[in-house]
Amino acid sequence: MFRHTAVVLTVASIAALTAACSNPEAPAKASKVALPPECENHPLLAAMPTAQTIAGKPLTEVECQAFSVSMTYGEPGTSTEILLIDSKAQVPEESGPLSGLLAGAQETAYKSAVTAVEMTKGVREMGLSSPTALASIGGENYLPVVMDGPTSEAVVIGVEPQDSGGRVGSMISVLKGRYGLTVYIEQDDLSGAAAARTAYQPYLSAMRLNALP
Repeated sequence: MFRHTAVVLTVASIAALTAACSNPEAPAKASKVALPPECENHPLLAAMPTAQTIAGKPLTEVECQAFSVSMTYGEPGTSTEILLIDSKAQVPEESGPLSGLLAGAQETAYKSAVTAVEMTKGVREMGLSSPTALASIGGENYLPVVMDGPTSEAVVIGVEPQDSGGRVGSMISVLKGRYGLTVYIEQDDLSGAAAARTAYQPYLSAMRLNALP
C-alpha cells in the first residue's frame, strides 16, 4: 500500500518545468552534499535534516522546486528520499503560462498525501476492530503504522499483509493544513510494522518539522 505515494509522482512529473521557471541555468541534479542555487533561502529547508549522514547513508542529492524540497540519502537501489511540499507556496511570477499548472500540482500533491494518510489510518482501524480481519493479514505486525509525529499530527507507514510479503511503503504525514511529508526507503526486504518503525525513525527524528510556520 502506497509503496511510493502519488505525492512523489506528482512533484516529479513537473520538476523539470518548475526548475526551468525558477532557474533556467540550474543543473538537473545537485552535486553531492552541496546545495544547488535554487535552494538559496528556500523556506522549507528550515524543516529538513541538517545531518550529512542518516542511518549510515550519506546525503547524495538535494533538489529544490518552487513548492518542494527533496533530499536523497544513499545510492540508487538502497536510497532514502525525503520530500516536503508546501501546498500554499507562492508560484514564481516568472512561471507565466505555467503558473496554473504549478498551482494545480501543489494542490494535487497535498491532497494525495491527505488521502494516503486517511486511507492508511482507516485500514489500521478496520484491522484492529476485527479479529478475523487481523488474523487474515498475519497479525498486528502487518497492520499499517500510525503514530504521532513531532508536531502531534499523524505519521503513517503503509505495510502489506504477511501473505504479500509484508513489504513496507512510504512514511507520510500532513502538517498544519498545508504541508505534505513523504519519506521513502528503497529496500525490498523491509517487512512488517516493527521493521518499518525502526527503519523510518532516524529520518523522522532528523526532520525539524516544528520550524514550519
